[in-house]
Formats: sequence, C-alpha cells, structure tokens
Amino acid sequence: MEPVDTLETPAVTVELDIMEDNIRRVQQHLEKYGIANRPHIKTHKIPALGALQMRAGAVGITCQKLGEVEVFTDAGVADDVLLTFNIIGRQKTDRLMAQIKRLKRLAVVLDNEPVAVGLSEAAVRHEMDLRFLIECDTGMGRNGVQTPQQALDLAR
Repeated sequence: MEPVDTLETPAVTVELDIMEDNIRRVQQHLEKYGIANRPHIKTHKIPALGALQMRAGAVGITCQKLGEVEVFTDAGVADDVLLTFNIIGRQKTDRLMAQIKRLKRLAVVLDNEPVAVGLSEAAVRHEMDLRFLIECDTGMGRNGVQTPQQALDLAR
C-alpha cells in the first residue's frame, strides 16, 4: 500500500476496517428487525464490495443497469438480482434473458406498457418466465404508476 502523501490527487481511498464494520452494522441492524438486505450496488459499483455485503448476510443485490447485472454476475457476486430500471429494445431484452439463464433468480422492475410488452415478447422468444415488479410512484413524481388500479392493469 502506498503512503497517502504519495498518491496523485484526486484519489479515492477507503478505510477497509471502517467499511467492513459499516457493512456488518447495517446487516445486523436489518436482521434485528427481520428485514432482508438487498444492497444497491450503484453506490459503489465494485464487485469485491458486493461480495463483502453478500458474505455479511445480504440476500441478493440490486442493480440499476443491465451492464451492472452482467459485471456482477460475471464476478459471481450474487445469484439473486433485482434490476430496477426499465429495459427497452430487443438487444437489451435478449441480454437480460441471457442473464436470467445464469442466475438462480433475477427480477426486473417496470412501470409502463411498452416495457412490459417488450419484456413479455423476449420471455416468449426465449421460452422463459420473467419475474417482475411494478414500480409505483410514492409521491416524488419520478417513475411508476400512479394508482393501485394502474399497477393491476399493467401487471395483467
């Protein structure tokens, strides 16, 4: 390890003992309340850190992008993944189906009919089932359906 005063700036440094303690404390806190931990890797994007989170007791990981799913799957970090952003287009839905074949469980989040139709067509094309969750707007006005009825209609 290089002495800090020899690093060119800007440089990212991590206090490993503090980071590992943070991972342990978060996991213990969630377990205390019976909450399954599925950390979102977009905060660090480092497979080695995702692996530490899994070893601490996380049930799986959450990814924002398909490329993150691919990288973390290639690294063997987790076999249970939640992908939280809409996947659009045949090229990406085919890549998604390839990842589903590699994982014990992969679920995707969607919030509109064109995405749902594209994912459904890909699942049929690949003769696979696809787990999905409907995203609901919880008041921020960013993504998601607006009402429980819209969620039910979209799921159907």
